[in-house]
Order: sequence, then C-alpha cells, then structure tokens
Amino acid sequence: MTSTRIEVDDDQFAALEAIRTHYGVNWRGMLIQGAERLEDGVVFRTESEHGCSRSGREEDD
Repeated sequence: MTSTRIEVDDDQFAALEAIRTHYGVNWRGMLIQGAERLEDGVVFRTESEHGCSRSGREEDD
C-alpha cells in the first residue's frame, strides 16, 4: 500500500481533525470523500446540507 504525507500548520490540522472527528471518518476516508466531491463538481456543501443558514459569520479567504 502506498502512503502519503502532507504538512499543515497547527490551525489547519485542528480544523481538519475536528471535521474528521465530527463525521467519524479516518484520514483516508476524508481524503477520498474530498476527491469525490471535487470530481463531481460539488466542492462546497449547500446551506441545506449544512443544516443552517448563512446568518452566521462570513468566512474569510
């Protein structure tokens, strides 16, 4: 089996770890799900998939 190593800063890791834990997936599963969304052209979830409205904080780039 091939392995991949990436480096992210501490803040990025914390955010990714929180997402991974929330959805109950391992790192491989999260990477595959992200790749599938990119291939399907569904990069960002819709408001209904989030289960909330955009009345909250706006994201900064």
